[in-house]
Amino acid sequence: MWTAEYTIVTDASKESIWRAWVDVEGWKKWEEGVEWCRMDGAFKKETSYKLKPKGGPEAKAIITDCQPMKSFADVFSLSMAKMEFAHELRESQDGLHVTHRITISGLLGFLFVQVIGKDTARDFPKTISNLIRIAKVDYQ
Repeated sequence: MWTAEYTIVTDASKESIWRAWVDVEGWKKWEEGVEWCRMDGAFKKETSYKLKPKGGPEAKAIITDCQPMKSFADVFSLSMAKMEFAHELRESQDGLHVTHRITISGLLGFLFVQVIGKDTARDFPKTISNLIRIAKVDYQ
């Protein structure tokens, strides 16, 4: 199993970040690698969505956990592997901590770490910065 995560502390409100997260069709505004994304129902546990990465095939994910205004997690089933994402908000005296985490596991996990995981983790600082910037402007 392989995991990577990144956190940025911000003065953005948790409500604005949460609104940006639950606007799945708007993910392409802050996630540069996403061509489009469509939810198949309400943003809650066990709801699925489809995502088309730029230059890649359409993929389906399922929300595996959803704690409004706190966190959500989702999983993509890959060939003999799975890729899980966790998105978390934690308030503290120094601001709102916005964390994204990726975990890849399974028999062919080592392959998906090289093909997807490392690039995704490398982009976390930019992705979270974009999320915060968009949330402050479009989701107040």
